[in-house]
Amino acid sequence: MASDTYEVVFSGKIADGASLEKVKANLAQMFKADAAKLAHLFSGNRVVIKKGIDQQTASKYQAALTKAGAVCEVINMSAGESAAVEKNTSPAIEPVVRKKSPEMSDGSVPAAPETAPLAITGDQIADLSVTVAPVGSDMQDEIKEVPEFNVDLSGLDMAPVGSELVEHKEKSVPPPPDTSGLTIKE
Repeated sequence: MASDTYEVVFSGKIADGASLEKVKANLAQMFKADAAKLAHLFSGNRVVIKKGIDQQTASKYQAALTKAGAVCEVINMSAGESAAVEKNTSPAIEPVVRKKSPEMSDGSVPAAPETAPLAITGDQIADLSVTVAPVGSDMQDEIKEVPEFNVDLSGLDMAPVGSELVEHKEKSVPPPPDTSGLTIKE
């Protein structure tokens, strides 16, 4: 259906074989997230990354998160069911179908998750495809020669070795107080 809306949900799961620290670093760079946002993302609770988007945009989010090593769910909000990606092989994985949000034992429905914790929009998703170089990689492709910085120093000179750079003014000793008007009584 063309009018279906989707949401992308992350629960802190990472792909098999992925390093937690590397996935955190990838997501921090991807979402420009600070430590507090990362703690929220990896708390184990469901965090809605983006909601109210079309299937193509949801697939882009899913691909970017999968590339970063995170396992996310894409939920069809119109149908009330979710397609959860449980493996990190490719974005075109066959989904596992689950119920959207179970009711609690007392019949109430859990509170809705935060809708936009990362303040990212669908048009920014192309910027999310990033990679991190392995440890020890060269960070610069080529070394560019920097032209010599020419400064005219002809007006400067140097003091001889051992000379003091600051001239101290000699302190003048104040005159002694006038005691001529004082007498000593015996």
